Amino acid sequence: MNSGKAFLIVAGFIVGVVLLGGTQVVQWAAAQEAPKKEPKEPVKDYNQRSLEIYEFKKAAKSGAERGEEIYYYKCWYCHNEYTKGAPQLKDLYKRPQLLSGQPVNDDTVKEKIRNGGPAMPAFRYTLNDADLADLASFLREKCCWNSESPPANPRYRSR
Repeated sequence: MNSGKAFLIVAGFIVGVVLLGGTQVVQWAAAQEAPKKEPKEPVKDYNQRSLEIYEFKKAAKSGAERGEEIYYYKCWYCHNEYTKGAPQLKDLYKRPQLLSGQPVNDDTVKEKIRNGGPAMPAFRYTLNDADLADLASFLREKCCWNSESPPANPRYRSR
């Protein structure tokens, strides 16, 4: 009788392990087949002024006006009338070629901004393609202002 009870206990143990193990395998397989949900991007609150500054969207959402803001934060520091060593960017698109000898067009200007040069930092990881397109449109259409007449503050409303 003792051997019969022992057999039933061992058999029950084995059946329990198989059933529980099988349940875990079925759960694991179901988890593998379940579609993975993409994480949602956080909602951006553009009433938060710091987000507009971080994304260079204080002046405009896109275009030459946004490019002007990017120019102010990223380029003007070196490319102004008081700095020696860096060329001024006024009338850049009227010049026949860049200092590197390449012709002046949107592609070469964007590439120069992306990769930098001997005395210029690269903005490959700082500015994305939309930023570069807006900056190039500003350099082509409206560039530049001098220090005595900076651009107007877009949030200031005169009475």
